[in-house]
Amino acid sequence: MTCERCDGLMVSERIYDLQGLSSNPCIEGYRCLLCGDVVDATILEHRRRSTGAIKPLRSVTPRTSRLVAA
Repeated sequence: MTCERCDGLMVSERIYDLQGLSSNPCIEGYRCLLCGDVVDATILEHRRRSTGAIKPLRSVTPRTSRLVAA
């Protein structure tokens, strides 16, 4: 599995709820070895739901094309 942020390697990891906010004290998830991003089933579900709310970028105008680093 690769990281959505940096394309780094994601490894399986147990995530512990030390504050006791969850009904399950241990959750299986993934952590990126490069950037440290943590993903579990709940995070993926929220990301999937929220992608429909994101508006697509408008077409690039000559003025904005100079602002993008190549």
